[in-house]
Amino acid sequence: MFHRHPIQAAEAARRDDWDWPLVVLGALILAGCLLRLIDPFYHNPAFHLFSDPLRHWDNARMPLAPSPMALLDPPFFQVWLSIVQKWTLGHPTLIAIYAATMSLVTPWLWYRFLREMLTSRRLAMLGWALFAWLPSWFDIFGYFMTETLFLPLLGASLWATARAHRKKTTASFCVMAVLWIFTALTRGIAAPIAAVAGLLVWYRHPLKWRAGVGAMLIAVIILGPLAYRNQTTFGFWSPFGSGWLNEIYAASGKREINLKFRWGAGSWTYGFRSPSVSYRQFEPLTDWSPEREGAVEVSVDLQQGARDWLAAARLTRAAPEDLLRFRLENLALVMAGETWPDSNQRHWTARLASSLRWIWAPLFVALVIVGTLNWRATLARPLVPAVIATWFCVQAVSLLAINEGRYRKPLEGLLIVQTLIVMDVLRRRPAPLAPQRHRI
Repeated sequence: MFHRHPIQAAEAARRDDWDWPLVVLGALILAGCLLRLIDPFYHNPAFHLFSDPLRHWDNARMPLAPSPMALLDPPFFQVWLSIVQKWTLGHPTLIAIYAATMSLVTPWLWYRFLREMLTSRRLAMLGWALFAWLPSWFDIFGYFMTETLFLPLLGASLWATARAHRKKTTASFCVMAVLWIFTALTRGIAAPIAAVAGLLVWYRHPLKWRAGVGAMLIAVIILGPLAYRNQTTFGFWSPFGSGWLNEIYAASGKREINLKFRWGAGSWTYGFRSPSVSYRQFEPLTDWSPEREGAVEVSVDLQQGARDWLAAARLTRAAPEDLLRFRLENLALVMAGETWPDSNQRHWTARLASSLRWIWAPLFVALVIVGTLNWRATLARPLVPAVIATWFCVQAVSLLAINEGRYRKPLEGLLIVQTLIVMDVLRRRPAPLAPQRHRI
């Protein structure tokens, strides 16, 4: 009879103790990361300069040019892209490295958020694998679009929010505030989400006064100069840019919007049409498209502040019955519409994302039902449901803009997170629903 050497026996025991589900998930994550590393070299943002990607690139290349259109958007993506331009000098290989890095970091940041929210490491790893392979989070990194910065910043902000709730220190609360501010300066939709998430943490914070004052000081330091800059240009305090263009366009019911800006002796003219009205969103199921015709004309004297914007919003607003139809169209567009510009059907990831876009609305409804039936579990971890509800009220059914399929990308991540939270709760029954770490 042969006896194993002690070292061999120990190695055999370790092999027997392997957590095979984690090994499989690790392999899936590694494969997804490798694909994300390679993909931008084939779908390079440097070779996709047109429409919005070109506008963002040009605004970042000429940050001091007196262009009103550059001031309409939240400013941080332009600043970020300007840094990227200086680092890469526009070299395609360096741009591909940058895009690959952003694509890789995004799923990891959302995984860190999952680790704060879940008691199960396996479920968190499953989430990382899902994010790494999420088709709609692939091709967007081949374009200079705000989502390429917004998605990782949103993941980081949610991670910081859960971490601030767990640590309950002033420093962690201030880190959360900084990240949410820069996320909101990338996409304005993050501002109301940040307010809801921040209040949830602040309400249960033991040092409310110190945390609140620290966050306010940070907001004043970052947003104050931007608000002053826009006041001297637009005539009103608005650190996040101006949403008048999108709101007037959405509520007018028109297919296009034409803008004329004046500032003293200078004038600028722009025309804009949403990609949501440019092709049929729900093929092959139906050939329906939003019922919009004509163009809305807006003329703004930038030295008059909000006067001309308010007048245009009042004069061009459609009838109440039409506004209800526009809201329903907006809901359909964001929940199941095609994404743009990352919808090139020659790419397999874009084809897969197009096929999977039909699952998000049913998943959203299913989670609402489950959350309602298990309302105690929902209240035990309210952060993600509150963020989803805020996103839905502000983005999905409002008329702040004509919705596009790409606006759904953050919701897809949030729905995955909430699904895993539900699985985590069900896995732990009949244990208490609220975890000992008091997750939110």
